[in-house]
Amino acid sequence: MELPRLQKIWERNRDQGFEVIAIESSRETAKAKKFIDGAGLEFTCLENGEGDDEVVDRVFRLQGYPTSYVVDRRGRVMFHHWGWEDGDEKKIEAEVVSLL
Repeated sequence: MELPRLQKIWERNRDQGFEVIAIESSRETAKAKKFIDGAGLEFTCLENGEGDDEVVDRVFRLQGYPTSYVVDRRGRVMFHHWGWEDGDEKKIEAEVVSLL
């Protein structure tokens, strides 16, 4: 549910400098590529590392998935959202727009 809605937010705001970076945490590359292609995701999608190269939990100390962070142009986390329900995209887009 989350990523296709983030795609729409990205499409509406990318010309103002908004970027989305999705990180696939389970390291199921083939499954992730199939989903990315099927959902028509155009923003940056990366695979999380393992061991010492694992980034997501080490840097952000996630409590669960999905988790979204809005990071400003200076690299500061300005907002985070855990989980996903219908309508959450409005909260996230409001945070994005307030920083653009």
